[in-house]
Amino acid sequence: MKKITIAANWKMYLDEVSSIDFIDKLNAEKELFINKDIILFPSHACIRSVKDHLNIDLKIGMQDCDIHNKGAYTGSTSIGSIDIHSCIVGHSERRIIYKENNDVIAGKLGTVLSSKVDPILCIGETLQEKNDNLAESIIDSQISILPKDLNGRNLTIAYEPVWAIGSGDVPSNEYIHQMLSYIKNRLKSLYSDTDLNNIKLFYGGSVDANNLQDLISVELIDGFLIGSASANFEKFKDIVKQIKL
Repeated sequence: MKKITIAANWKMYLDEVSSIDFIDKLNAEKELFINKDIILFPSHACIRSVKDHLNIDLKIGMQDCDIHNKGAYTGSTSIGSIDIHSCIVGHSERRIIYKENNDVIAGKLGTVLSSKVDPILCIGETLQEKNDNLAESIIDSQISILPKDLNGRNLTIAYEPVWAIGSGDVPSNEYIHQMLSYIKNRLKSLYSDTDLNNIKLFYGGSVDANNLQDLISVELIDGFLIGSASANFEKFKDIVKQIKL
């Protein structure tokens, strides 16, 4: 059975007090989480507290980073500011709300790849783009920022159709497989077999305990990037219970 990764993007749902409360509950039921491949993405201000309180070996990531590593960039967050495993770049909320285009996202991806941190690049089409049969061309545009050579680095591509995020409207397994197959074939045209072995494909968009088991059956899915459901401990616990070792 393939090993499934759960990436829990807490966004801004949990402050420091609620983040610590979440971790305390997790520690109290740690047997459920041991040996599971889980990455927690607290808000940046809470990363240190989460790391300090966590009593089991789970990975910690950043939800975003700045292009620059250091300097006079008030309010920005450097990829090297704290020891982490992964960093999300190109999330649809960054693209839509903060108007981050491919140039900005390419810069952030390059910054992460120049560090020791593993990037998770989010891609996906809006509902309008889907309805206009533009999904594949949007994917082409979004993965055009990938470097020519990964040089042995790990990379995760998280396919998140924008219209599914937080809406409860999960695509059919057939549609997800179709889009992941397209992404996989595009990656095959870009990279050697060695690099391809270091690339994982995630799905994200209204994932919860009720649909996770069905989604796991999609052959190309290596993991899930989960938003709001991952910030509620009871819902997160129900999700993790679905992951078999």
